[in-house]
Amino acid sequence: MCAAKKNTEACLNEKISIMEVCPEHVLEGLNEKKKWYLRAEVIDNETYKRAMSVSDYNKDRSVSDLKLKTWEHGKGMNMKSDTLWQDDRYNPVKYSHPHRYDNVNFPQQEYKDFFGGTIGDAEKKDMDHHTLGLLSGQSKAMQEYAQQQRSKSVPKDVTAKVDAPGHDHH
Repeated sequence: MCAAKKNTEACLNEKISIMEVCPEHVLEGLNEKKKWYLRAEVIDNETYKRAMSVSDYNKDRSVSDLKLKTWEHGKGMNMKSDTLWQDDRYNPVKYSHPHRYDNVNFPQQEYKDFFGGTIGDAEKKDMDHHTLGLLSGQSKAMQEYAQQQRSKSVPKDVTAKVDAPGHDHH
């Protein structure tokens, strides 16, 4: 940038004046940084040369030397499927692992999240029916049970009088 604005000699003088006022430890740091970047560049160049060089195995060989297989080789039963489950090796029901409970269904190990996870709709509905409420401390099932007990404890003749025709329900 300096050379574009002024001539090269003026830039050199400006550079020297900056170096004179710069503390020694900063200059050493800059020098170390420059060495670090040069070292990194050398390593990168070596890596690139190593990667681009032809290996001993491939020297004096060409693509025409390859014995390529066609799609016909893959047809028939001589190729393995690419799935893990192509044989029973990973089937936890057939071959269970001694330290895991992978062929036993433990509800506490089942995946559950805020929205129900692996729980089915009916099971979720049943769980919600029996889950304790935050404010009341009772579940819907407990409230329904208490309601049934109250209705049983009221004498039959009282309910008959209330439900009788012509009785005013106020």
